[in-house]
Amino acid sequence: MRSQTGGKSLLDTRVMVARVLVIDDSPMMVQLITQALVGVGLAADAASNLAELDRQLDAHIYDLVLVDVNMPEMYGDDVVEFLKVQRQIKAKLYLYSDISEEELTAKAQAVGADGYITKSSGLETAVEQIRAALASHTGPAKRKVLVVDDSEATARLLNAELTAQGHEVMSALSADAATKIILKKKTRPDLVLLDVHMPGVNGEEFCRFIKGNSLFAGIQVVLCSAEEEGELQRITKAAGADGYVRKDSLIAKEILELLT
Repeated sequence: MRSQTGGKSLLDTRVMVARVLVIDDSPMMVQLITQALVGVGLAADAASNLAELDRQLDAHIYDLVLVDVNMPEMYGDDVVEFLKVQRQIKAKLYLYSDISEEELTAKAQAVGADGYITKSSGLETAVEQIRAALASHTGPAKRKVLVVDDSEATARLLNAELTAQGHEVMSALSADAATKIILKKKTRPDLVLLDVHMPGVNGEEFCRFIKGNSLFAGIQVVLCSAEEEGELQRITKAAGADGYVRKDSLIAKEILELLT
């Protein structure tokens, strides 16, 4: 499986790396901690208010959310409760503050947070605690995968393989059917495995539609085709896809590794 840039393996780029959301009203703190997280190989986003928080939650699935306790527009413990009850996200939830550890412990226990990190412990310690929390996951997060292929046989094969690994898999035989799935938040996938040659709207056109819509910013698209390698690279780059796999070397193990 190769990316659209230079033939490097998608498995080396860690398309589905662990993702952290930092919620803090301090631009300097956000910049420091997100850069530090990216520096150790994690994906990191930030939100400083409720509107940004909603946008990030709509765009991405997070493995861990770090929430500042004291912010002008919202309190961190209220945010944790909102994330758990209203958004029902499955990420680990950590409070982050410079208040006393005793008070921080009490707040974390009161709202059912998975833990807390003290700002006074320093940036390096905070990053290590986040990495440790992510490493403590019992297994990879369950991902939503949409297989778009006009071949029912191919769709069934991929559906069976991915479902067996515990992922939520949906199938669509056309771009029109796939559009109805990705437009709904409840069924919007994390990864689309997209056939290039389909009747009506082809894979290249549908990929452009996904990548050109800000609502779908968190969706990864991998093109599938029997095209010659050079042509497939060209199509992948032109469509803005995250990568491609040739159908004659379509190995389920490679696809599954994208989801870990």
